Amino acid sequence: MENLPPRYDGTIQPEVWVQDLRFFCALRGVYDQSTILNIAILRIDPDIPIPKDTNSFDLLISILKDHVTHSVFRADSLEKLNKLKCERNREMSEFIAKFTFLCRGANITGWEEKKRYLLRNLPDDIVRNIFRSRIENLNSSDKNSFDKVIETFKDVMLEHRRQIRYGSKIALKHVATGRFLSSKDIRYDTGSKQHIVFCNNWQPDRQTDFWIVIPPHKQYCKVGNPVAFNSAIGLKHQKTSRNLHSHSNESPKTKQQEVTCFSGADSNDNWLLQRHSINNDYDNSGHWVIGDTISLRHVNTKKSLSSHDFLLDDGNQEVTCHADGHEENHKWIVEVFE
Repeated sequence: MENLPPRYDGTIQPEVWVQDLRFFCALRGVYDQSTILNIAILRIDPDIPIPKDTNSFDLLISILKDHVTHSVFRADSLEKLNKLKCERNREMSEFIAKFTFLCRGANITGWEEKKRYLLRNLPDDIVRNIFRSRIENLNSSDKNSFDKVIETFKDVMLEHRRQIRYGSKIALKHVATGRFLSSKDIRYDTGSKQHIVFCNNWQPDRQTDFWIVIPPHKQYCKVGNPVAFNSAIGLKHQKTSRNLHSHSNESPKTKQQEVTCFSGADSNDNWLLQRHSINNDYDNSGHWVIGDTISLRHVNTKKSLSSHDFLLDDGNQEVTCHADGHEENHKWIVEVFE
């Protein structure tokens, strides 16, 4: 009933209940602490005995915490805390609020213990190891130290959310021309006569422009693992399930190396992921994240994925493999992924 003060039955943290009750009383102009304490005692479940000489909220909270119902509440909170997981797409503020609430309910107050549970709640071992390395030098004696842990958690999770992973669906934009890598169910008239790959749209189209990041041919990588630079990868066209592919055939317009979508699977589907560089001095540290400017070098022929203003007969922009990957036309960037 809305017109009655909140009731205590052991299913809430005593301090939170007292705060709610004081708020209820303040809204009704009741500020006398003795009166509020008497109201509080009247709103406690009768199966929870309260000694008659209880004369302060500190004593009342201590009594409530000593009762078996609070022991059950702590056990429930601990079980929920152990099951809590900060999933990639979950709002961080919601997770931290839940984490803090459950720590309080489970009576976990120590800095180190909180840190252990937060580490356990992170999405995977990769994120866990990065987070652990960044907080290992924080001083637990600093009263603001756990705030710094939460700040570090936020930074690591933001990085984690930007990572492109095996199984990610991406739209890959050619930087120089601003058009997205595409394919459709049409074959080249020349060369291998496999299915065409081209660039066309200024905005990604789900029917033609989305690709799934997959492991290289005959290799296994767990779906959800981040993609490290200097790794061989594959790209599977989401709509047609064909693999981005190249070989020694000539492209139709510029006679560079043809790029296709291939219905089968072989080592010509493998591409070396690198940060784009104007020379051979590559920075291949870390993992691929949205916004990185990359080059994709065809593993078997050593030529790099490229596009340019030369148009195919249907008006789409030709995509080829060409040269060693240092030119402007070799730059690609992921702008959309899920």
